[in-house]
Amino acid sequence: MKLSLLPKVFLSALTTTLLIFLLAFDRQSAGPLHFLVFSKTEGFRHASIEAGKAALTKMASEKGFTVEFTEDAAAFNTPNLKKYNAVVFLNTTGDVLNETQQLEFERYIQAGGGFVGIHAAADCEYDWPWYGKLVGAWFLDHPNPKNVQKGTYYVVEKNSFATKNMPDSFSRSDEFYSFKQIPSYFRRTT
Repeated sequence: MKLSLLPKVFLSALTTTLLIFLLAFDRQSAGPLHFLVFSKTEGFRHASIEAGKAALTKMASEKGFTVEFTEDAAAFNTPNLKKYNAVVFLNTTGDVLNETQQLEFERYIQAGGGFVGIHAAADCEYDWPWYGKLVGAWFLDHPNPKNVQKGTYYVVEKNSFATKNMPDSFSRSDEFYSFKQIPSYFRRTT
């Protein structure tokens, strides 16, 4: 089966995101890494969720970590969340957690739990300011109605282990998002 450009771009971004996370993760904890992948949608549902699950399953097998998948927001409770090193929001959209679940997730992150937001993770929980700060901004729209377009990335922080060997800029095709409510410390000034 031949993949279309969009799933290939998505899987490339997914792989890059998780590899950076795995490299940066504090390995002082005993045992293998254990991730909860949450893909509940209350808005647009991306067809690539299934491809993301397959990619994460394959990556977990190859890299020696474990993943559990759920769309059940009831998983957001302290005893359950304590089992995971990180929670991955995989293309979540809309209002996916109630107020109690939101508080449980905040406690989990504040206690040192990890978070990875993939693709549409910025397209959910618009009425939860804490989540907007965690993600960094909210989805506004696609700047190109065809979605996939070529863009240039500029590496502005060269002192990080994740970027020290990268070129100053590079181009790639991707489905770029425009964001709203971007904190001033994320805005590029040059």
